[in-house]
Amino acid sequence: MQKKITLSFLTGNLHKFIEAKEALAVFPNIQITQINEEKPEVKNDDAEDPILDIAKAAAEIAFQKYKVPVAVEDAGIFLEAYPGFPGLNTKWIMKKLDYEGILRLLKGKNRNACFRSVVAYRDPLDSETRIFEGRIEGRISTEVIGRNVDCMDYDRIFIPNGESHTFSLIMENKKKMSHRKIAFEKLGRFLLEKSD
Repeated sequence: MQKKITLSFLTGNLHKFIEAKEALAVFPNIQITQINEEKPEVKNDDAEDPILDIAKAAAEIAFQKYKVPVAVEDAGIFLEAYPGFPGLNTKWIMKKLDYEGILRLLKGKNRNACFRSVVAYRDPLDSETRIFEGRIEGRISTEVIGRNVDCMDYDRIFIPNGESHTFSLIMENKKKMSHRKIAFEKLGRFLLEKSD
């Protein structure tokens, strides 16, 4: 029988925590709890991979503060028509432009996009911060779909490859394929291998 593995996920976003918990549910001996606070964001627009840098720095800060095995995630959506955008500014762009502004930016442009998730994990038995990435390719819809659905903002305009509907209309499918699920499952496999 494998020993119980516990970790904390530092996030103030309940949707993200639920997705991570569901992704790790396939590993019955891994228990995840939420540290309900926003991650520190040490932004460097000149970094080669800003999302990775934010997650890694936040995991280090959280580990130093709590001294427990901790995961921190940063994620973003990337529009092919505007390389690197909005990326690390995903949430800010939604607040400033709203759906109508984002859809207007893409009028007549390439609508391909990808969601990317980077999970950084740090624990007391390892001096290295481990990185796990998930991504899902798709496109941006031409309209906002599912305004009344309880979901993440971009789920109302992102259609994953192989689907004909936005995530907001296929939330059960999202649980099986999301970028966050992919990253957290990689973390789960790493934790199992490490505990053997």
